[in-house]
Amino acid sequence: MKFFWQKNKVAEVKSQQSSQPATSPAQAYVATKGKPSGIVATENIADYTYDVVGESFQHDHLVQLVQKHKAIDDGSVFTSATLKLEPENVFDPTAVMVIVEGLQVGYIAKSQSTDLTAAIKKLKTTELEVPAHLGWDTDNPQPYIGVKLMLGDLYPMN
Repeated sequence: MKFFWQKNKVAEVKSQQSSQPATSPAQAYVATKGKPSGIVATENIADYTYDVVGESFQHDHLVQLVQKHKAIDDGSVFTSATLKLEPENVFDPTAVMVIVEGLQVGYIAKSQSTDLTAAIKKLKTTELEVPAHLGWDTDNPQPYIGVKLMLGDLYPMN
């Protein structure tokens, strides 16, 4: 099965052979090394309970991450995410951006960002590393790529 992001492989190979790239790479966010959260990552998908929001706006970044990890057929990538406070955000001064390997993949929901911002500030940092899981349906040629986080005691889920 070919996924929608595999269709332009020939164009990418040709562009790599020429001097002009076919597409420009996504701009990586400059993030300092986030403070470790102390949450121990697992490869049990059920442990990743917090759903990141806004991934559909960052779909190109998520596709790049899936391709980078060569996990197209796996349907799963375990990695880490940086939670970065974004006080200059005009829509929500308590916004928390979610960054995976230098690429923005979404946000913490606005309804929960105030509490999570307070928890991160309590640790005397503005960036925090937490375990993350990227997942998608391998049977769908145009899958939605979702991001879930393991937040542990940082933000207990009921």
